[in-house]
Amino acid sequence: MTGPQRMAPPPADDDEDEPEVSRESVARDRRRDRDRAAAEARQTMTRRSWYTKTTAADAFQAAVDDIHHSTRVPKHEVVAALLEAAVAQSERVQRKLGRSHASHQ
Repeated sequence: MTGPQRMAPPPADDDEDEPEVSRESVARDRRRDRDRAAAEARQTMTRRSWYTKTTAADAFQAAVDDIHHSTRVPKHEVVAALLEAAVAQSERVQRKLGRSHASHQ
């Protein structure tokens, strides 16, 4: 039977192969991945179909055209900005619609 053997330390150049892993590097990598995913999501395009009154659709189209022609910003960016503005007003719209449709309460 042989006695206990001591393990030798790894060669000095062994650490160079492995990246440094620390709480900070893990957090940094997670932030980078989250930011990359958010940037990709912002660039993803979609097409949706909703039915609405013709007057509302015409007014929306006129607003898109006016902003596009005055700024030369691509129409898809104008549409996105208008939709984001509408979302920011969604609570106000909900309150307004709630008052006008009291029978649904």
